[in-house]
Amino acid sequence: MNFQSGDIVERPGPAGTKHRAVVAGVDGWGRLLVIHNAKNLAVRYDLLEVFAAGFPVSLISRVATNWFEQQQIVERAKSLLGKQYDLINFNCDHLVTYAQSGEATSPQLQGIVAVLALASVFGGLVFASTRG
Repeated sequence: MNFQSGDIVERPGPAGTKHRAVVAGVDGWGRLLVIHNAKNLAVRYDLLEVFAAGFPVSLISRVATNWFEQQQIVERAKSLLGKQYDLINFNCDHLVTYAQSGEATSPQLQGIVAVLALASVFGGLVFASTRG
């Protein structure tokens, strides 16, 4: 895969989730670097191979249309280096969405919350129908 600075990439994560990162360029040896929010650690640089952890890495988003936009995305990601991981308030999704748009959100977390809410409603309906 031909990744470019500012791209958002992902690899499989725990329990069916995806771990995401921002492609940040190359090091002095031409190896691809990413910025990611390492679970239970903090936002940091890593080689793509380290981020991959033996899993395949896929491109999930490329919004930059020129060098300037690529640099804006990378600079936003770099501004968060060292920020501590928090599953609810600042996970890998928050990092990559902030880098691309300036707004930190977690679509994966929102999806999980929606599924849990639906399960709760459905469970309540089933309980109510068995009582009546």
